[in-house]
Amino acid sequence: MTTTHVLVLDFDGTVCLGDGAVLTYGRLLDDALAATDDGHPRRVVEAVLARFVGSPLDDEPEGVDEALAHAQGSPDGYVVAERVSRALGVDDAARSAAYAGARAALAEGRLDISAPDGLAGFLDALPEGVRVVLVTNSPEHGVVQPLERLGLADRVDEIVTDARKPSGLPAVLDRLRAEAGLGDRPDRLLSVGDIWPNDLEPAAAQGSPTALVERFAAPDARPTHRATTLPELYPAIRAWATGAS
Repeated sequence: MTTTHVLVLDFDGTVCLGDGAVLTYGRLLDDALAATDDGHPRRVVEAVLARFVGSPLDDEPEGVDEALAHAQGSPDGYVVAERVSRALGVDDAARSAAYAGARAALAEGRLDISAPDGLAGFLDALPEGVRVVLVTNSPEHGVVQPLERLGLADRVDEIVTDARKPSGLPAVLDRLRAEAGLGDRPDRLLSVGDIWPNDLEPAAAQGSPTALVERFAAPDARPTHRATTLPELYPAIRAWATGAS
């Protein structure tokens, strides 16, 4: 089957919904922080993240307001966790271990996740010739298993993990278009994601259309389409996929 369009989807926050992974990441970062602080547990990172995603803890520890200052302008919870934990003294090795722990929890089914309403049916109904590719910075462990649980594994034609977005995304997009015979048709690739600089800006720079899932306000973003949820973007994606110009 000839590929006529390439639909690029992000994973966390776009296809896979739920705050469990990022909050687990925060808790593991707090554990790393506690290990360097006389063993006294602190929940500052988790508390900052909980506020960021709109579910503040009932028993917030001291220091949350101060720590929030380091999170200003963050596009998502993972960046919040990285900035706050770095400011509090968590080193890169501990941060990597915490991230791996959160992805393992996701892979093992210990966290609640969901897919956007109607996504499986929407992907099934796309015209023949639309190649669906999932592109994520996450490792394979923690992506494939959730996709299977969400009933989306068979709806995705290719999974690109450890993509190193944003710097690594242009090369991925170039390859996808070249393999589809669309090297000179950036308009035939649509990138969908929830973080403008990571998921969409590199595609826009190549002349491709973009669709932003704007759960958190991104006033500096300049996507082709934007909405607060992915289902709201289905009509725009469908119109692009059926275009033949």
